[in-house]
Amino acid sequence: MTCSQGTLYGVGVGPGDPELLTLKAHRLISTCPVVAYPVTGESGSLALRIAQNAVNPEAEHIAINVPMVKERGPARAAYDEGAKAITVELEAGRDVVFLCEGDPFFYGS
Repeated sequence: MTCSQGTLYGVGVGPGDPELLTLKAHRLISTCPVVAYPVTGESGSLALRIAQNAVNPEAEHIAINVPMVKERGPARAAYDEGAKAITVELEAGRDVVFLCEGDPFFYGS
């Protein structure tokens, strides 16, 4: 029996203007069956707000609630939980796009 795993895509949503998403970012965001993103407090997810128009309406969402506190432990725990949820999707063969505020290679969520 052959098992195929999904692919995880880390996508930077740029400086904040939805019109500045790259064509590749837009394609990945609009075609992935699962979208993951950080959520900070009551303000929700900046990354999701930027990419919202590109997100497939049928996509499943993985919101990673990152507490904005000085101690790093709670944020690490949140990302660990998010990684577990993402792993479940990948192991089921579904691609996941993780929306990153800013540039995922230099500074991002």
